[in-house]
Formats: sequence, C-alpha cells, structure tokens
Amino acid sequence: MVRVLLKFPEKVTDQPITAQVILEQGVPLNILAAHIDQQGGEILAEIPPTHAEKIAEAFRRRGVEVIIRSLIEVDGERCIDCGACISLCPVGAISLKEDLSVVFNREKCVGSTCGLCVDACPTRAIKLAKYRNKTAINEWTVDETRY
Repeated sequence: MVRVLLKFPEKVTDQPITAQVILEQGVPLNILAAHIDQQGGEILAEIPPTHAEKIAEAFRRRGVEVIIRSLIEVDGERCIDCGACISLCPVGAISLKEDLSVVFNREKCVGSTCGLCVDACPTRAIKLAKYRNKTAINEWTVDETRY
C-alpha cells in the first residue's frame, strides 16, 4: 500500500470528496488518520499501489492536494543507538534489536505526518526523506543500508 496525505482546503470541506473518489474509482482506501473541519483538514490514507496514480489524480481534480508520504531517513553513521526516538513513536515503528541497535520499520512509519523522532534525535541522525519527483508515487529516497 502507498501512503498519501490528502490536504483539503476550506472551500471543499463541505463536499463528500473521499466518498466520491472511492465510488468513482471502485477502489477502497484505508484511512489511517483524519482531521477535517470548516477550515480544511487532512486525511492520511493507504492506497493500493496499482491504483495510486489514478486515485491521486481524482483527488487533485476535486481541489485536494495530494502529498506522497515522506519517510524518515536515518544516517547510520550519525546514529548512536541511544533510543531517544523509540518511546516517542506513536505507531511503534522504531524499536531495539537484541544487540541494542535501533531498528526502523518503514511499513509502520507515518513519516511526515508525525516526525516526533526527528526532533528527539540528539545527533540529528533522523530527518524527513526528500523526493526525486513529487508527482511520482514511489519515488522517495531513503537510506536503507542500516534500516
């Protein structure tokens, strides 16, 4: 599944856009987190990768900004395995291995919608990943040599 952040501007919050896209595309979305009010809002959702581009375009046509979820990037040379990031992770995406080294689980991480671990890292070894191409669904760059 591809995780995307859907940002709804104030002018479209009174429309059933998510329901329209699901019905139009015939593809279910897994909503992980949502907050929408009269001023706008966000939905963090998982989309099947085979349908990601067409679903993203359907949201864009309705005035919704679609952001492909940023992952966390960890610099293995700067990380000292202190564990400061572990207790702050609300989804349990960071843990310790038996040898007490830090392990990062990309599948669980909600990335840029959280980022608590970025601020917690005393050596600044954790940062948000950058995209090669913001319109492409699977084009983020993450250092996976360690995690």
